[in-house]
Amino acid sequence: MEPGLLAIIGLFVGGALNVIVDRSPPHDYVDGVTAQGARPRSIKYWEWLPLISAFGAIRQSRVPYANQWSRYLLVELSTAALFGLAWYRISDPTWLFAAWLVLIAVLIALAFIDFETTFLPDVLVLPVLTIGLLTSFFIPGREWWQGLAGAAAGYAVFYPFAWVGDRLNRPIMGWGDVKLSAALGAILGVAPLLLGLYVGVLIGGFVAIFVYIARLFGFNRVLIPYGPYLVAGGIVSMLYFRMIADWITTQL
Repeated sequence: MEPGLLAIIGLFVGGALNVIVDRSPPHDYVDGVTAQGARPRSIKYWEWLPLISAFGAIRQSRVPYANQWSRYLLVELSTAALFGLAWYRISDPTWLFAAWLVLIAVLIALAFIDFETTFLPDVLVLPVLTIGLLTSFFIPGREWWQGLAGAAAGYAVFYPFAWVGDRLNRPIMGWGDVKLSAALGAILGVAPLLLGLYVGVLIGGFVAIFVYIARLFGFNRVLIPYGPYLVAGGIVSMLYFRMIADWITTQL
């Protein structure tokens, strides 16, 4: 399969991911109005189609934020780009490569869900953790225990922040972030997880500068949760860990 074909598949997968993001809690909408516990509206066939879905979103808002049609394009194009890039960066057997693509797709959905709602649903996070643990036993060149150790490390890194936040009743770190970090650890293993967390912190710090500037100009509601940074760092580590590790080794 050529990377171009994978990118096209990624576009259509991105269309499906947009539907998943729309249907995830708390996106419980009927005719654009929040309806807690109400029956979700029906999905039109064209909402699954890449690019066309963004045009439809301009005409009829399906998310709780104005002018959010750009999210549909971002999800579809990022999925297409990462699927095509995975062809060059992941050399595992076919079935394992397919599992990586599934994990990448779900991580993209989680990043955008958290960005819009500051919520990471267990219905997506826990399957990522499960798939990551199961596939970790069969990754060539990696010890069988790396997935388990990575999941434990990912959980342990952010657990104190979530625990303290609960005790102080302050949103220092959500439990969804803790479980997502554990899921990334199961996928990556210990060393790649640490690199992914480091990259995520760097990206978060860079974005925080712009958020601070935005607040100086009166945009006080600018808030970006940590989930997207975790996903970005995890995917960078998934695709480029070996290259970065080799570069670091040559510098020592």
